[in-house]
Amino acid sequence: MVDRLSVVGKRFPRTDAIAKAKGEAAFVPDIQLPGMLHAKTLRSPYPHAKIVKIDTQKAEALPGVMAVLTFKNVPKVHPRNKMEFLLNETVRYCGDEVAMVAAETREIAEEALAFIDVEYEVLPAVFDAEDAMQPEAPLLYPELESNIIRKSPGCDPQGWIGLTIGDIDKGFAEAEYIVEGVYETPIQATVSPMPRATVCQWSGNKLTCWADTMVPMAIWHDIARCLDIPQSDVRLIVPNPVGSYGRKEPEKTPILTAILAKRTGRPVKTAFTREEDFLISWRRVNFKAYSKAGLKKDGTVTTLSHKVIANCGADAQSPLLVMATSLAKSFAILYRAEHVKSEGCGVFTNTTHHGAVLGFGDSEGNFCMERLMDEAAETVGMDPVEFRMKNCVRYGDACYDRLQLILGKDPRRGIVGPDIDMPQVIIKAADSAGWREKWHGWTTPVEIRGSTRRGIGFAMGMHHCFYKEFSAEVKMNHDGTASVLTGSVDHGQGCYTIIAQVVAETLGLRYEDVNVSSPDSPSMPAGFGNAGSSGTSSAVNAAKYAADDARRKLLEIAAQALGCNPDELDIQERKIFLRSNPVRCITIAQACQKGLQVTGLGLLPSPDSLRDEKSGELLNALAIAAVVAEVEVDTDTGELTIIKLSSANDCGRAINPTMTENQIDLGIVLGNGWIRSESFIIDKSTGVLLNPNLLDYKVMTHLDIPEKENTSVTIVENPTTWGPYGAKGFSETAMVAVAPAIANAIYNAIGVRMRGTQVTPDAILEALGK
Repeated sequence: MVDRLSVVGKRFPRTDAIAKAKGEAAFVPDIQLPGMLHAKTLRSPYPHAKIVKIDTQKAEALPGVMAVLTFKNVPKVHPRNKMEFLLNETVRYCGDEVAMVAAETREIAEEALAFIDVEYEVLPAVFDAEDAMQPEAPLLYPELESNIIRKSPGCDPQGWIGLTIGDIDKGFAEAEYIVEGVYETPIQATVSPMPRATVCQWSGNKLTCWADTMVPMAIWHDIARCLDIPQSDVRLIVPNPVGSYGRKEPEKTPILTAILAKRTGRPVKTAFTREEDFLISWRRVNFKAYSKAGLKKDGTVTTLSHKVIANCGADAQSPLLVMATSLAKSFAILYRAEHVKSEGCGVFTNTTHHGAVLGFGDSEGNFCMERLMDEAAETVGMDPVEFRMKNCVRYGDACYDRLQLILGKDPRRGIVGPDIDMPQVIIKAADSAGWREKWHGWTTPVEIRGSTRRGIGFAMGMHHCFYKEFSAEVKMNHDGTASVLTGSVDHGQGCYTIIAQVVAETLGLRYEDVNVSSPDSPSMPAGFGNAGSSGTSSAVNAAKYAADDARRKLLEIAAQALGCNPDELDIQERKIFLRSNPVRCITIAQACQKGLQVTGLGLLPSPDSLRDEKSGELLNALAIAAVVAEVEVDTDTGELTIIKLSSANDCGRAINPTMTENQIDLGIVLGNGWIRSESFIIDKSTGVLLNPNLLDYKVMTHLDIPEKENTSVTIVENPTTWGPYGAKGFSETAMVAVAPAIANAIYNAIGVRMRGTQVTPDAILEALGK
């Protein structure tokens, strides 16, 4: 069937393209309900303080104010199992929620915030992770007796978690060269095109919640748990979610909005401003890595050691898993070292929550790892591309489970699958960049013109494509078309388009014949949502299983009608026909009518079912990438210009090449912005974020990256044995090698290593001693 694909692999337009282009698509902020109130939140001006007194009487007396929430009158529950409550008596970062007001208009709600009298006892604050680890540091949670996070069962008594392979001391003792360095990664905002929004409405004891989220089932569960009501009393609808980039899990907002709606007896909308989104949305975890590599003279990497300190912000819900991802993947298995020790500890600080952002640990780990490996290649005098070819991960190499590290269990050794061909990806990136012609050696830039130096740099990377139990349903309609129900969301990457193509291919339909519905909890099949590059690996995969089930049932119906066995039939072009005599056929519509209701159910097998066909070993679902950056640096001004970026990405199979290319382009843009311009400016004396807006927080635009003709995108297709038509999730992987490739290119240009968080003009001039 794969040999004659008619829908998969084709460049169809997105399913939502026309509605969004014409402005017809409705988003959560567009929802208007009769009698709807508007909610606004009072936020802490201090990074750490205890609320000594809070008086809401003046606010409640303001005409148009219908309800005010504080820590005194909301349930003491932990949304999404966070450390904090819905509203807290102690605030732990600037912007932390203090009170919430529902009023007739947004303007009245905002005015009411000024009438809430709050007396604070200001407490000492700490913003840097290493400072927070010191015995005398102010504690965010005094009951824990330390800012070092020991919440996870996998942490040792000192709070460290990690993975050891071989004998690290023996490895360094036998090494002929040792290279070491301290590397940092910057914080980054996710900057969704649309800030978060939620609408809640009660009808008796039944709650309807409209939310912009990437994980609907988790939010649905959590709303019911925190409100102590049955899930059957909660209806969660997710209409057209927008750009998550890892952080749209609105932990508190739906619950607080639902409480306001219950108290007032009216629907309530909470819509964040851009400033609020900056203040409280997850940020990328900040790493400081003390890294060390042992090498043989021939360039073989024998030993790797990493000690990572992760700034987790004010909560531990997600950051430990982010760090564990890098410890188990980028730091441990990207290179084939015999001896490895990767360990890290998470630390609380008085900054907003840090957590999942595109790349989920592997972007951070890879930015450290690939700068170290570039230094290693120079130490042994090898071309950086040849060095990676010699040492890169390959099919059959050991791979480990990041979640098991957190749980304190055996890290479950598996292997890298046969779809992983890193040498191929490396060669394709290097060839598309003209590496052999441009690389002149470690001490020689590509070109020198006055104060301008041109350099070229290489990096490779990997990231998981989350394969998790997931379900889907394909309902056949009497006209032969199909409707797909899924627990996944399409928040901009085109997941529903891919589902439609896969289902259409499987059922012999046209792409236009398949409709995919957004999650609505009463009809939503169970599924994780869309995070961790799970869209294709899990959600689309489950839809393929459901389509296979519907196909089987259609063939059985057609076999009865045609007087043959189902295995004698095939489906194509809306018809079910006898392979030996295609004239004998019935239409899919006729089969649907005969079956009354043909429904296919799909449930992905457990991840334990992913086994290598040759060895029987457990497979880890991974995607890989390689990037070559060509840059120019003005040594007088520090100005950095990206001349060309060449990216090769393994996606298993490109279900829709246009959207595959778009996701790679996104990775290039986000990787650029992360290390070049997206700086959080926090006043270290007050903890206040000074640039919570799109004027002062500089995201990259199409004007800031190379022109299309100077961006080379290579799609590498090595089909998986377990993905839908061989495809797998790869979108986050498109980012993981961009930042280190740029940093390594800067070194080739100016001869100074960039080990800090960003490569701004000021940082470059400082590195040059200017």
